[in-house]
Amino acid sequence: MPVEFKMPDGLIIRGVLEGNINSKDLVILLHSGGYNKDERGVKAKTTRGAKIYYNPKGNYEYLSEALKDYVSILRIDLRNHGASGKNIDIPKMKTKLKEIASSITENAKTKICNLLLANNKEALKELISNLNISKEQKEKIEDLIKHPIIKDSSFLMMKSDIEEIIKLIGNNYENYHFVGTCMGGLISTLYIMDNPSKVKSLSLLSPLFTLDDAFLNIDTHNEFSKKKLESLKKYGQFKMGNQVEGPNTYAEIKNIRKTFYDKLNNLNIPIYCIQGLEDKLIKEKEQRKIFTNLINYHAKNNLSPVYYATIIPGVHSLYDVVYPSILEISTFITSNLTSNLKR
Repeated sequence: MPVEFKMPDGLIIRGVLEGNINSKDLVILLHSGGYNKDERGVKAKTTRGAKIYYNPKGNYEYLSEALKDYVSILRIDLRNHGASGKNIDIPKMKTKLKEIASSITENAKTKICNLLLANNKEALKELISNLNISKEQKEKIEDLIKHPIIKDSSFLMMKSDIEEIIKLIGNNYENYHFVGTCMGGLISTLYIMDNPSKVKSLSLLSPLFTLDDAFLNIDTHNEFSKKKLESLKKYGQFKMGNQVEGPNTYAEIKNIRKTFYDKLNNLNIPIYCIQGLEDKLIKEKEQRKIFTNLINYHAKNNLSPVYYATIIPGVHSLYDVVYPSILEISTFITSNLTSNLKR
């Protein structure tokens, strides 16, 4: 069933609610940066002129299929991803619109921004066609809408979106189970750190926990990180699909970093992480350090169990080894239900 939620800033979050509607357990799937609720992942090399995915469906589509008899499942497109609204910088967008067409009214600028927040393409097209401006100006505005001025990504804002969504639907459920891939793993964990009640399990696929390695030391890393640094110097932002990083993102990460690992250690819920050994974005060596410390801390302090597994070869987010990882995650989730029977 398609669902949508309006955030306090007007941005619309869209997704699907599926599975067992009678279950009191809700599994929330949060995708990686640049992708969407299906978590389809990276494409394989070009074959006969067309790029194909590693798998015909996305990781989360497979996971939802495995869980649908047991739990309710919420798959959403995070802000600025998929069908959800564009995370636009409203003041800068209005300034740019005024530069393109000085005659454009404040009301029209506001409508354009609101429609971008809702990602309503048809209404935007109609609105622009009816503006009393030149053809050239309309074409420039159309181009701006295709490439809007996006705010730097904020993981705390995305975490706040999850809080808002749970406020809207939370009374229907007694227990929550989170699954997060890469960026979605970080956002899931940030949410649970501030809202631990009712959360019964956390499943992670290549979670973005290596904060120093992924964000704060980008000038000393691999080719991907070097490209990121070059883009930041040239454009002030780094874009990977719909994921947009900039100075505000890194300032936020520095603040998150101050308490993240202490809070992670003290999360008293079952945690299971699967990491690919050949992940180029999140290095297994750095991830292992984090989880070794976490496992030891939980064991020493009699906290809930933490599991860490690796898969060979295992590219980022495990797109090449989806089947064993989905089987493991689905089994982990169902083992942490209040009842293991179909409901």
